[in-house]
Amino acid sequence: MLRVAIIEDSKELAVTIKAHLTKQGIIVTDIANNGMDGRQLIEKRNFDVLLLDLVLPNIDGLTLVKNYMPRERDYKVICFSAFGKESVLIEATALGVDYFLLKPVDLDVIEQTIRRLCEHMAEPALDELFSEKLKGTQYINDAMAILQQTPEKIEQLTRSLYPEIAQLNDVNTASVERAIRHSIDKAWKQGFEQKWQAEGKYTKPTVGELLDYLMR
Repeated sequence: MLRVAIIEDSKELAVTIKAHLTKQGIIVTDIANNGMDGRQLIEKRNFDVLLLDLVLPNIDGLTLVKNYMPRERDYKVICFSAFGKESVLIEATALGVDYFLLKPVDLDVIEQTIRRLCEHMAEPALDELFSEKLKGTQYINDAMAILQQTPEKIEQLTRSLYPEIAQLNDVNTASVERAIRHSIDKAWKQGFEQKWQAEGKYTKPTVGELLDYLMR
C-alpha cells in the first residue's frame, strides 16, 4: 500500500487531501504545516511520496529539497505551487523534484499523479520482510509446516504448537514465542505494518493473528 506524507501550510487543505487519499486506499503517514516540522518529517522517511508546498513558514519548500533531502532518494516528490515561476520550477527540477501541481489542486489529480509516479514501485513480498537470518522466522516456518498438517493447533499455541517447535529445535518453549515476536517486530519496521494496515488492522499482530493471516 502506498504511503504519502504531506507538508502543506494550510491545515484545512492537508486534512482534505488526507481524507481523500485514505478513501482511495492510500496511507497518509504524517502531516506537517511548516518547514521546521517538515524537516523532521523528511528525516523519518516513512513514505513513498512526499506532497510538498513550496511556500511554507520557517523554511520554504525549495530549501527543504535543496538542504534536507538526499539527491538519491527512494521516494517521489510532488510540489504544490500557487505560482508557476519558471526559475523556481527549473531549480526544483534540477534538484530532483518529480512533478508540479499548481494550486488550487484537484484531489483526483493528486491521487492519479501519485499512482502514476509509483506504478513501477513493487511492494515487497511478505517473505522478504521476515528475515531468514532470525530464529523467529525459522520458528514461523516450522509453525506453518505443523499447521498445514494439524490446523486446529492454531488454537493451542502455548499448549501444543510452541512445545512442538521447541522440541524440533532443541530449545525451551518460552524462547520460541520470544523469537517469533522479535521477528514480527523487525518485519513490522521493514514494511509489514503497511501490509497489515491494508487488511484494515492497525495494531501489531499477535503470534496467533500472524499465523492465522499466513494460513489464508
